[in-house]
Amino acid sequence: MKKLLSSVALAISALTLSVGAQAGVMRAVIDFESPVDPTFAQQLPYLTHGDQFLQPGISNHDVLVTPFSFSPLRQVGDLVGELIAGAGSGSCAGIACPVNNASNFLNIYNDGVLAIESLDGYRFSVKSFKASFIGNGDPTFAVPAALRLTGVLNGVGTDFLAVLSGPDALGNLNFGTYTTTGAFSNTEFDYVLAYALPCLSGSGTGCQAFSSDRGQFAIDDIVIEHVPEPASLALVGLAGLAAVGARRRRPV
Repeated sequence: MKKLLSSVALAISALTLSVGAQAGVMRAVIDFESPVDPTFAQQLPYLTHGDQFLQPGISNHDVLVTPFSFSPLRQVGDLVGELIAGAGSGSCAGIACPVNNASNFLNIYNDGVLAIESLDGYRFSVKSFKASFIGNGDPTFAVPAALRLTGVLNGVGTDFLAVLSGPDALGNLNFGTYTTTGAFSNTEFDYVLAYALPCLSGSGTGCQAFSSDRGQFAIDDIVIEHVPEPASLALVGLAGLAAVGARRRRPV
């Protein structure tokens, strides 16, 4: 019996190690570098209310990217965003853009909202992202805006707030890297929304969304993760006990 129990214990241990290996974190980066299907965004690089495009997600689960207007007067065709192929000059069609990113990134204009979700309901958490305020011709304050990410799981929202920086000593805007924390970072969501809260006082206070048409931001390199649920170790244990019982009932 001792030898049999030892064998079962070793088998359970091996299965446990196998489950642990399969339960590793799965990760993808939404970097806007991959080709975009123009079927539902036919005015690229410009994005209007009603446009959508795909980006590679986690383990072949494509991510649907939807920029849209929150205005009660919105109409299909209203400009809400633009895919930028690098901004070394600091200008994106006359708008002040961050200068420290030579790769593709996404701009959201005019109090627009960015929605990110998996095509097939595959849940994910957001671990970090790069973001910057983008100017619209008005003076840019030292604290021009905050960027709020709202993750929604089963209809319940959880927020993460990032304070965006103003111009550097040379008057240029730059991407910063933001690492999420707390419940937001540790929750896998059905979808995530991102929108800006302009700080019209310039001091980082009184920042409000959807009230000024100045909620504009750039975003890039959104790191998303998914942790697969491991197989139940209790079932493994029951299987082991069943094997022991079956072995005991066998005739010698």
